[in-house]
Amino acid sequence: MIGRTLAHYEILEKIGAGGMGVVYRARDTNLRREVAIKVVGEQAQLDASARGRLLREARTASALNHPNICTIYEAGEAGGETYIAMELVEGQPLSAMIARGGLPVEVAIRYAVQVAGALAHAHDRGVVHRDLKCANVMVTPEGRPKVLDFGLAKRAMEAPGEGEATRTEDPLTKAGAIAGTLAYMAPEVLSGHRADARSDLWALGVMLYHSLTGTLPFRGKTTFEITSAILRDPVALPQSGATPQSLSPILQRLLAKQPDERYQRAGEVRAALEAIQPGAQVVPPSRRNWFWVAAAAVTVTAAAVWVGIDRQRNPTAPPGGPRLSDGNRPSKNPEANAYYEKAMLFAGGGARHDPMQMRRMMERALELDAKFAAARAMIAFTQMLLAMSGASKDQGLLYNAQEQARQALKDDPDCSLAHSVLAGTYLIQGRKELVLEEVTKALLTNEADPAVHTWVPMLHQMNGDYGQALSEAKRITARWPLFWPARLGLGEVLREQGDIAGAIREQEGILEQDTQLGAALACLALAHMDAGELLKARQALERMRPAERPALRGRLAWARLLALEHKRAEALREMDSDVREFAGAQIFSPTAVAEIYAVLGDTPKALDWMDRGIRMGDAREDWFRRNPHFATIRDHPRFQQMLASVAYQRKQRPPATSTTR
Repeated sequence: MIGRTLAHYEILEKIGAGGMGVVYRARDTNLRREVAIKVVGEQAQLDASARGRLLREARTASALNHPNICTIYEAGEAGGETYIAMELVEGQPLSAMIARGGLPVEVAIRYAVQVAGALAHAHDRGVVHRDLKCANVMVTPEGRPKVLDFGLAKRAMEAPGEGEATRTEDPLTKAGAIAGTLAYMAPEVLSGHRADARSDLWALGVMLYHSLTGTLPFRGKTTFEITSAILRDPVALPQSGATPQSLSPILQRLLAKQPDERYQRAGEVRAALEAIQPGAQVVPPSRRNWFWVAAAAVTVTAAAVWVGIDRQRNPTAPPGGPRLSDGNRPSKNPEANAYYEKAMLFAGGGARHDPMQMRRMMERALELDAKFAAARAMIAFTQMLLAMSGASKDQGLLYNAQEQARQALKDDPDCSLAHSVLAGTYLIQGRKELVLEEVTKALLTNEADPAVHTWVPMLHQMNGDYGQALSEAKRITARWPLFWPARLGLGEVLREQGDIAGAIREQEGILEQDTQLGAALACLALAHMDAGELLKARQALERMRPAERPALRGRLAWARLLALEHKRAEALREMDSDVREFAGAQIFSPTAVAEIYAVLGDTPKALDWMDRGIRMGDAREDWFRRNPHFATIRDHPRFQQMLASVAYQRKQRPPATSTTR
């Protein structure tokens, strides 16, 4: 095989072998990059039907795009051999790194958090691994775990007669057996049931236990003993003093015998592990000046969602009785209020940004008081956050957020946060005429919330009223100099007005507070792209935390960079159907897609997306005229007609006003 060419891949050297085939280092002669090629030949003893199933699963898994998943580029057949081309991951398997006694606790938890994130990404797209284990997780020299063979195990070893479990601890290699590795198999799989996402979570529990202790949780001298232990024996939890006590219930739940008793979603596991991650202790409320929740919004306007209150500048509660720490009205149930304040510890600022953990605690507050309007509004807020940031492409979340906010207003007509949620969802959907009324109502009962104020310059910006947007943004940043979402918006207004130096200054100022803040890094990258500084733009995007990389809005920034770097195929792959579906549903994003197609030279699609954005209410006429990425379409008659239409509509509107004080 060495020296041969398989399709358009030149085989360089053998780097591994397994039940499913042999793995080679190879060179992609088309794209001139090194890849890993898994050749599934006689070694795997697959018949034509099984090879067909393997190809279908590999093509399904190729849709996964996550920093902790080894990317599958393509699968095919050549010269009578089935092959899978994938990302070449340098490093060593996690199994080889686990010495007797296990890994340091902080390392084991950090790896598990990232693998849980990979599972969440795959499960949301209907892909189940079915053979997750330490040997299938490669750790790069930078310390990033990468899950291998995602989706390949799902059907690669299935056959119509499946139902008998393996009799060895090796991966199954024969058709007619259940795919997987015995020591990591969930009880329901050993009992003959089909594996699902919860079976992967069992395997994650085994992997975490193995990482912590250096041993497997269920052991035996024979296959029968191992199987019996998995089916019947309780797990002996690690007793090391270095292992956080709070880790035990997580392991117990991951390794529950009944699937219904386990975590049901990988995102829940990730949140639970992040909450106990060493070095991520929560700062008590009395020591914090700021609370906010922020989405890494990295479209052309870099819109951010947040809740904030300056306790240092506003030490007294707003009128109307006692208030919560963020200025909202409390519950009559003290325990519900306590859960609300605990939830705010995960809102960012001096603590950590974890919207899902925040939501769980808010739900507990609602269980204690079903009419706790602020808690319900905060849950609505997290739904808006997920939709706006691109953490989910489900734009139905915006309608759910509106429904929850309206219910909160039935319970408390003066709930400021509920009005803020409505203002935000209306703006995202392009219902701009409804925004200022909700902002006004929100400010009547919580004027000191900087987040409510910040909807106003965003609205002026989308209306193309840059003078108003600039003055409002500067006023907010002067009053709340540490409230970074306002500075983020100010930087974007400056960028769209051609003040690249000012835009860079604002984003770099934010990054002094948090060097890896994804929203600021994305906006910084956009500014560098506008200036033609592509290397600096790439360096900014690569500084993002890995967890923020898969967000759909952030992928738009990557797609634009790749297009400017003349990497057409990669840009289009980045801007897949999920990204386009997300972009088409929010006022901020269609013209960002238009930019990318314009750079790629696809004029019809650029104009179609431009038209979509304008019809949603994007009226940034001045920016459209100066945007350097529209150079290829600026003289097109259809582009000129659209600009004329925007200019006419802007003249028909009443003069821009402000509701802020």
